[in-house]
Amino acid sequence: MVERNAVLPAAWNALVSALCQKAPYLRTTLVPEIARFSQARLASGCLSAAFNTSLLGYNGCPLEFTVSSSKPLALACTLDPFLPRYAENRGIDAFYRHSQKITASPVEPDVERCFAEIGHMQRQSAQPLRFGSWLGRKYTPEGVKTKVYSEVPADCAWPGGVADYPAACRDVGLSLLMIGYYPQLPASPREYYFQWHSALITHADIAAVMAFFGCGMLFSTLSPLLECALLQTLCREGFPPTTYGFSLAYAPGGELESFTLFTMAASFFGDNQRVFPALQALLAQSGQALPLLQQAVDKQLDLQFNVVGFSVDLQGHNATSCTFSPQNTCFEALPLESTPVVIMPGKPALATLLAQQCASGAFAAHVRTPDGRWHQDENAFVTAQVLRTLDYTSQTAPFIEKALDFLLACEARPFHFRFWPNAAHPRWMANQSICADIDDTAIITELLYKFGRISLSRVSQTISQMNGYQVRRVDPRQPAEQHQWAECQSFHTWMKDDNDIRQLDCCVNTNALILLNTLTSGNGAVLPAYRRIIQMLNQAVQWSDGRYDRLSRLTPYYAHPGEWRTTLEYARQTGIPQLSPVIDALARWQWPAEPLESPLYRRHDGRFLWTSSCLNQFRTLAQTECTEDNHEYLSQ
Repeated sequence: MVERNAVLPAAWNALVSALCQKAPYLRTTLVPEIARFSQARLASGCLSAAFNTSLLGYNGCPLEFTVSSSKPLALACTLDPFLPRYAENRGIDAFYRHSQKITASPVEPDVERCFAEIGHMQRQSAQPLRFGSWLGRKYTPEGVKTKVYSEVPADCAWPGGVADYPAACRDVGLSLLMIGYYPQLPASPREYYFQWHSALITHADIAAVMAFFGCGMLFSTLSPLLECALLQTLCREGFPPTTYGFSLAYAPGGELESFTLFTMAASFFGDNQRVFPALQALLAQSGQALPLLQQAVDKQLDLQFNVVGFSVDLQGHNATSCTFSPQNTCFEALPLESTPVVIMPGKPALATLLAQQCASGAFAAHVRTPDGRWHQDENAFVTAQVLRTLDYTSQTAPFIEKALDFLLACEARPFHFRFWPNAAHPRWMANQSICADIDDTAIITELLYKFGRISLSRVSQTISQMNGYQVRRVDPRQPAEQHQWAECQSFHTWMKDDNDIRQLDCCVNTNALILLNTLTSGNGAVLPAYRRIIQMLNQAVQWSDGRYDRLSRLTPYYAHPGEWRTTLEYARQTGIPQLSPVIDALARWQWPAEPLESPLYRRHDGRFLWTSSCLNQFRTLAQTECTEDNHEYLSQ
C-alpha cells in the first residue's frame, strides 16, 4: 500500500466537538454523520479544494451550522455532498445516493417520489446545475429530521406555491434560488428562498416585498428587530450595501407561516470579527441567547460567519438566526492508505485521446468560476502539459503540430506568452485580463524547441526577456514569508513591472528551470539562475516542514502539490538530477491512483479552479505505457 496525505480544516472536528460538549445529544447523531461526510472528501484527493469551493459557505466551506434564538438548543447542519469536478453529477438521484451514505439511511418510497418531482423540475433547465441540492439535518434532543435544499434554475417553474408567478417575482426584484422541504414528511412546510436584485435595500423595499407575499401586516412587528440590528452596523443610516434575500415558509395547505430577511453576516455588521459581538448585543435586548454559538466562540474556534436572518411568524414572534462554518485557511494533514495503480484493460487508446483535440488545436480543460458555473476552457498551459506526455510519431505528429500552432497564437508580444491566444479571451473572464507569464512562456518555449519549431538561439532570446522579471531583492526581515526561502535570480510569476513576491511560485520556477536546462544541456554550461532556483526549491520545502498550509503557499497558482511533483519528475527526466530531494519531500502528496479529474490550477486567491480529465487521461496512458515497457518478461 502507498501512503499519501489528505487534509482537513483544522477547525472542522474542533467545532463539532465543541458543539457536542454543549449539547451531548449530538454525539450519537451529528458526530457519525460528519465523519462519513468527511471521509468522502478526504478520499477524493482534492485536498483543500474539497473544502473551499462550495457555494454553501461564504468561505467555500461545504459544511454549515445554523442556530436560532427561537430554538436555542437545536442545531441545523447543512452539507454540500458534491466535489469540485466538472463531470460531477449534481442531479437529485446522485444527491440521494450521497445523502444515504452520509445519514446511513435506507431507500424510502416517499423520498423517491419527492425527489422524482425535484428531478423533473431541474431537468427542464437548459443550464447545468450550479450546486444541485444540499443536505440539511435538523438536530434536537428529541431526534433528527432531514431537510433538503434544492436549486431552482432560473428557467424552471416550480409547481405550486409562490413560484406560480415567477414573472411577478422578477417585477418586484426577486429571483427564486432554491426550495427547502422535508422529503420524508410530505405534509410538512416548504420554504422558498429568494435573492434581492440589488446590493441596496430600504425599509420600503422590505415592506413592499412583504406586501407582495400577503404579509405586509407583519412589517410593523419585524421592523423593530431590524432597527436594533442596524444599530450594530457601521452604516450611519439605512442598510449596509451587501447581498440580501428573503425566505418564506408555507404550510402544506399553502398558508404562510413565517417570513425572513437574510443577509451576509460579515458585510452587514462590518467584518467577520464584529458578527458575534453584534449578535450578542442584539439578543441581549430581548433576553435571548445562542448558547451553541457561544460555546464555539468561548472555545476560541476559528469561525466564518455566513448569513444572519431576521424572522417573524404569523403569531408575531421575532427570531434571529445565524449560520457559520469552520474556517478553512488552516489545514491538518491526515495519512491515507491508497492502493497502487493497477493496469486495467479497456483504457482509452491513444487515438481516442488524440481525437479529443479541439478545433483550435488546444486540449480542453474546464474551469469553475466563482458563481459555481463550469466552462470549457481552451488554454495554452493544459495543451502544453498534454504535449509533454507525447512522443513525436507518425500517429501523433499532426496533432502535435496543430497544438503547436495554438501555442504560437498565445504569444502576447515577442518572447512573452500568455494563457490564451490574444483573439480568444474567454467570455467568462469578462473584462479581467491576464498578462504574459513566466510559466506559459517557459513551457511553450521548451516545447516549441523540442518539436523543432524554433532554434536554440530563440530559446536564448526568450530567457533574456525572462531575466527582466527576476527577483532582485530578498530580505528575511521583511514580513512576506516568501523572503524566508526565496532566492535572487528566481523568477516572478508575471511578466510585468510591478510584481509582488507574495505570488512567487515554486512550480513556475521549476518550469523556468527546465527551460534553462534546455538551453545549456548540450554545452555543459550552468547559468547562475539555474543554481539559484535549485537552491530556492530546496529551501522552500525545508521551510514548509511538511505542513500543507505552507506547502500550498509555495505554489499559489497550483491547486495540488501533486502537480508540482509531476513537474519536478518531468524536470528530472529532462536531465536535472539535483531535484531528487525536493521530489522525495513531496512523496506523500501524490494524486490518488488514476484520478479521472482533479484540481490542477487556480487563481492565487482560489476563486477560479481548473481541472482537465483530458490531461489526466493522457498522463495515465503515458504512465501505463512506461510501466508496461519496464516489465520483465521472464518467459523470454
